[in-house]
Amino acid sequence: IRAGFYMMQTSVPFLDLWAYTGYKYLGLCINVFVGLLGRLFSVGGATAYYVCFLWTASAATFLMLKIMSHTVPMQTASQGPKREVMVLAFAFCQPVFMWFVSQTKFL
Repeated sequence: IRAGFYMMQTSVPFLDLWAYTGYKYLGLCINVFVGLLGRLFSVGGATAYYVCFLWTASAATFLMLKIMSHTVPMQTASQGPKREVMVLAFAFCQPVFMWFVSQTKFL
């Protein structure tokens, strides 16, 4: 995401960007908790986990879409990528990152 801002020749404070992208970890914690409760009560741990994952991933996507649409300035570099494309790319990368982090066993 930082590279995307660099290509658009705009700036955003590092701590703001870190806070915006950190919301995915709240969703991951909720997913793990729901999956553990599903296994504990024999309700279908994997099914509960994936349903919760779809919900939290879509919430993270929507949150990032709204935040980045207000954070990225309307005027960006004329030669770089378009603002709308980058905002959509930032938003739709969140579920991919959530999936990667949730499936990586050795991080």
